[in-house]
Amino acid sequence: MNSKWLVKLSGTALAAMLITGCAANNQDVPPPEENPPMEEPANPDMEEEQDMNDIEQDENQMEEDTNEMEEDMDNNDQ
Repeated sequence: MNSKWLVKLSGTALAAMLITGCAANNQDVPPPEENPPMEEPANPDMEEEQDMNDIEQDENQMEEDTNEMEEDMDNNDQ
């Protein structure tokens, strides 16, 4: 009779130790990295022109992609 109680208690103790041991998170979280400040452009007007050129290129690429998708859909319908 005593051995049954001993088995039950040791099983319960083992389960409790496994649960608490696996849930432990002792790892230190590293501090977030600081981003270096961005460099200021030498001439802000040149940056605006570059931005406008980039926007125009993106719009042209989107139009080309849209046209290709429409052509593909038309080819699939036939």
